[in-house]
Amino acid sequence: MARDARWSYSPNVRGRLPGNQARPRRAPRLPVAAAALAATLGMAACGSASETAATASSAARSSAALVPAGGASADGGVGRCAASDLTVSLGPVSRLEGDQRERSVVLTNRSSRRCAVSGYPGASLITQDGTAWDLERSPLVSPTRIVLAPGGTAHATLRYLPADTGVPGAFEATRILITPPDTTTPSTLTWDGGPLLDQSGATHPGTYLLALQPG
Repeated sequence: MARDARWSYSPNVRGRLPGNQARPRRAPRLPVAAAALAATLGMAACGSASETAATASSAARSSAALVPAGGASADGGVGRCAASDLTVSLGPVSRLEGDQRERSVVLTNRSSRRCAVSGYPGASLITQDGTAWDLERSPLVSPTRIVLAPGGTAHATLRYLPADTGVPGAFEATRILITPPDTTTPSTLTWDGGPLLDQSGATHPGTYLLALQPG
């Protein structure tokens, strides 16, 4: 997939991620029933915006929980995957147009039951001294619910910009923490992709994560 211009580095721009909306103006007074409905919708919208914009620690959060682990969902009776149901791995590195690279974050269902994943895994790159970079989530792929049979896989594409070792502006990652969606238990993997261009403070970095897809 070609790189989207919205997700290139823009060091002089500070703002929200694409898709975030400005805070709505206060609405006029409504009848009680309508006001209650509006309040409910407003809280849901705020929660969604917070979930998209936040880049807290991978160990602290991934996607918002859909159903309890092992519980039934409304669309097929398959519960979400618990962290203990999944094996996390990194795929090989591929080169994209220009300097950008990509690789897959792969979740494999190692349990004996079907379970579902949806949205984004949490992902944090870590340096040798413990400095963390919580990766942005790109809206280029729409989140979808994926049911994994035993042995089945889903992947989230991680795109990044490499840098030379030891140069100013290089983020010298040595490991990556991956937290499956709807869980707070990260897996620690060795990062063997080399240094990255440090865009941890950029609004539209060239390093980001796409939503999970089947396969």
